[in-house]
This record gives sequence, structure tokens and C-alpha cells, in this order.
Amino acid sequence: MKKLTCIPNILATLALFAVISILLGSCRKDEYSPMSATQENNRILITCNDETGKDLLSNKEFAAAVSAFGNESQAMLPCQIKQINGKSYLLISADLPNRKNVKYSANRTQGTATTEITLKIHKQKVTLKCVFQYRDMSKPPMPIASHTSITIESITLDRRTIKRSGKNVLNNDLVLALQVDKNGNIR
Repeated sequence: MKKLTCIPNILATLALFAVISILLGSCRKDEYSPMSATQENNRILITCNDETGKDLLSNKEFAAAVSAFGNESQAMLPCQIKQINGKSYLLISADLPNRKNVKYSANRTQGTATTEITLKIHKQKVTLKCVFQYRDMSKPPMPIASHTSITIESITLDRRTIKRSGKNVLNNDLVLALQVDKNGNIR
């Protein structure tokens, strides 16, 4: 009889061990902890034209086949079609950099970091690399002060880099022009 009473105890111990293993395994060591600032400029406006210059985002079927994935947050990013001055733009808010990936200056008043977005248009995927600049203009510098900002300074697609300046900025959002050829390739 002793052997039979031992079996439920062993099964209970094994079940408890399995539950603990599952719980510990589900805890992520590298949790996404986005950088925060009082002013966050992480929005991107994207135009999509065909080879003739036709606005593809004005076609609802085309626009419905566009998605964006934040590689930093490991989450889908909301996409919106915006009409600005009669032109269609895809509006995406890029992932803010993970706090642990920001490279700060010696006095911690400035920092840079990179995030990536996987943009999918129909079956084609491209990676957009977003370079952010963090600034703390408070006196003295304070990470949670009222004068901090984090801004996308540039976006790189393949070997083409768009920097924040002049015609590449609209309503304080960085603008990226994409062209989709007849084969669906994104440039």
C-alpha cells in the first residue's frame, strides 16, 4: 500500500515542477522598455507611388495590404492613411528605442539609438532603420525632466538614407517616398 500512496505525491510534485518551469520560461529577460521623453517625434509619413508616379495609397485595396512590424517591440504597428494637401500618406509611429540600447554622451545630455521597422507591402518586405537622437536640455540634466526629446533623425532603406531636413519633414514628421515597380519590388 505504501507504493500506491507515493505515486500521487510524485505526480503532484512533477505537475508542480512543470507549472513552475512554464512560468519561469514565460518570463522574458529582455523586456522592451521604450525610451521616454517629454517630446517624442517618432512618426513617419510614407508615400507609395508606382513607376509612373501614380499614388498607390489612394487605392483602398492596395492600402489594406500594407502592414508594419516593430522589431524592437515585437508588435504590429498601427498604420493609418492620411490625406495631407491632397496627397496620400501612410502614417506609422516607429518603435521608440529600448532604454538599454541608447548610447549616451559622457554627461548623458544626448544619446543615439536605432530601431527597425519591417514594412510589408503585399508580399514584399523591406526593413527601415530609424536612427533616433535623445536630448536633455534641462538644467541640470534630469532623465524625467520637462525638457527632454527623442526624435527620428534619419531613416535608411537599403543604401538610401533620408535625413530630417527641409522637404523631408512635414508637420514635424519625417517623410519617406517609396516606389513600387510593376513586379511589386519596393525602392
